[in-house]
Amino acid sequence: MTHQPLPRDPYAAIVDFYDLEHAGYEEDLDLYLNLALVTGDPVLELGCGSGRLLVPLAEAGHRVTGIDRSVPMLDRTRHYASEAGVADLVTLHEGSMTEADQAAGGPFGIAIVALNGLMHLTTVTEQRAALTSIRHALDPRGQLVLDLLNPTPDALRALDQSVIHEGAWTLDDGTRVDKLAARRVLPALQRIETDLWYDRTAPDGTLRRVATGYPMRYVHRSELELMLEVAGFAEWQVYGSYELDPFDDASERLIVTAEVTSG
Repeated sequence: MTHQPLPRDPYAAIVDFYDLEHAGYEEDLDLYLNLALVTGDPVLELGCGSGRLLVPLAEAGHRVTGIDRSVPMLDRTRHYASEAGVADLVTLHEGSMTEADQAAGGPFGIAIVALNGLMHLTTVTEQRAALTSIRHALDPRGQLVLDLLNPTPDALRALDQSVIHEGAWTLDDGTRVDKLAARRVLPALQRIETDLWYDRTAPDGTLRRVATGYPMRYVHRSELELMLEVAGFAEWQVYGSYELDPFDDASERLIVTAEVTSG
């Protein structure tokens, strides 16, 4: 596990690699498309990354505002939105999730924090501030959707490993990309420290390594529910899958839909 200082923007150097791994991930897409259809425009996505969800939401006709702290990620989202012909439906905001209420395009009908996004805020104070800011960004009938790791003992043990090989891809020019990762779980801080290395091997054997890393803070169900209450949400439902199955001890995901006002 490296102890080098973490980069200010851990995604700046790995946008291309990020898309190799995540661009085709669609397991959660139908959930958000259906919820956006029911809840209504406009849509706010926090931690929108390179537009994996944002662009399909815009393609479905929704007005979407995306927030992210990574300028290269936002540039990639802008490119994909333009390619898809939906740039006029997309607004992008460089900033933190704690600034949700400052994003243009609101008030919003639905706010989405997908695929562990809230965990990138590494203190209780930041996580609570983000939830409060999101509530202020939503309209009175608005809904928040959160998707987080369910931090069971087994899940945390599986993450707490020395260097492992997590994937390999071959680019069109024959270059091979290998992803290596090392994670350390710190239970007292509810923290997961991640180091990532992407090895890019050209057809002639030349090797170039790109390294990055970031911390994350996991939350348990009861803590998350308390933070939602403190942030001012009126009621919420907890699920264990993208099909909205009941949440239980074996659930891999902790998915919450929270309402601004009680129904």
